[in-house]
Amino acid sequence: MAMCNIPSTNTDPQYRYKMPRLVTKIEGRGNGIKTCVVNMGDVARALKRPPQYTTKFFGNELGALSTYTNKEGEGERSIVNGAHETSVFQTLLDKFIEKYVLCENCHLPEIDMNIKKGLIVAKCKACGWAGELDNLHRLAAFILKNPPDETGMQLKNQEEGGKVDKKARREAKMAKKKEGEDDDDDSVKEKKEKKEKKEKKEKKEKKEKKEKKEKKSKGDDDSDDDEAKEKKEKKDKKEKKEKKEKKEKKEKKEKKEKTEKKDEADSDDDEDNAVVDLAYDDEEMKAVIKTWATFVQEHGGKPSVSDFFDEVRMQQLAKVFDDKVRLYGVLEAVCGQDMDAKKVEKNSKYIGKVIDNAKMKTPEVLWAFNAYLKANPATVKSFPMTIKAAYDEDWIEEKAIISYYEDDEEAQPGFLDAKKAAAPFLKWLQTADSDEDDDSSSESD
Repeated sequence: MAMCNIPSTNTDPQYRYKMPRLVTKIEGRGNGIKTCVVNMGDVARALKRPPQYTTKFFGNELGALSTYTNKEGEGERSIVNGAHETSVFQTLLDKFIEKYVLCENCHLPEIDMNIKKGLIVAKCKACGWAGELDNLHRLAAFILKNPPDETGMQLKNQEEGGKVDKKARREAKMAKKKEGEDDDDDSVKEKKEKKEKKEKKEKKEKKEKKEKKEKKSKGDDDSDDDEAKEKKEKKDKKEKKEKKEKKEKKEKKEKKEKTEKKDEADSDDDEDNAVVDLAYDDEEMKAVIKTWATFVQEHGGKPSVSDFFDEVRMQQLAKVFDDKVRLYGVLEAVCGQDMDAKKVEKNSKYIGKVIDNAKMKTPEVLWAFNAYLKANPATVKSFPMTIKAAYDEDWIEEKAIISYYEDDEEAQPGFLDAKKAAAPFLKWLQTADSDEDDDSSSESD
């Protein structure tokens, strides 16, 4: 069985902490397609963590349903819905290891995981470090509900097959019942004291009611005046309350009208920037672009197309954004903040892979280039030649380009700036098109 370091990002050949390399198998098709991690049990045992944790972590990260079973006759099965590459699972496993297996101080997989006071804590057997692990991840709730046993490799009170240990549950129930019997004498005493208190309280209340009744019978002569006074006070309070409510309603209405007017005044700007905010103002998207750029740098600026696309696809699945935003992010990652025609040609294999994989049409490709211009206005001078480079690579079509920029797509990010900047290229396209028409007409004559 092929082995790798814990985590697999560690390239030291002499590293003594090893685990089996993940083996996956895609099963089914259509809506029922799923990916089975064949050796999840072996990998989890090497990490000294229950296989349920790693399976649940994969499901959380990929946003897919995940299950782990170990039935007699079937063996261990770790299933994640959807079709996923092995490299995606290996990357996610390294992330799990970073959060719940490695020591924060010495970075060795020597920590024992425990649950204390509703928190996931750990202590390192190598350097002695002790502290909390990641309690904010969605997996943390699952770990707290299903804590590990003393070995750390199984869930507490569960057998190898994942079934609840009925014997342990029965023993706990009997112990609880026994404690209840020991407390019976105390509970009888408490009940008696409560009853006596209740009786005293009832007697006191009866006495107070009787005294009030006697006072009321004595003060009948003044009762009419008191009632009139009370009615007047109630009426005044009611009028004040109504006035206050009317005033508040009026203020709310005026505030709402002001807000609506302001929204209408800013609607053009909001429409122009709405989609762009999703593309490059979002902190999460910036982090994704940085991850891609770092990946390219770590591979000497020339990663393989398949490796780069796997990294891009994994981030898209984890963060959930569409193919247009994905293309915009790739342009930022591979071309930086000063994209021009030369950089587009140099990185055409990465950009082309993203476009071809999604079968993107001209308007979608231009959306991403417009969004890039909006994010990097300093590239406005090189924009016409950049678009021409995309045209030369056959990513966008002539008629579709002219048609796209003839429409007023103001709600799209950077559309007006891109249309203005691309004017020389558009003029060239239209001139070339008209020259071809003239040539064809002269030949027919």
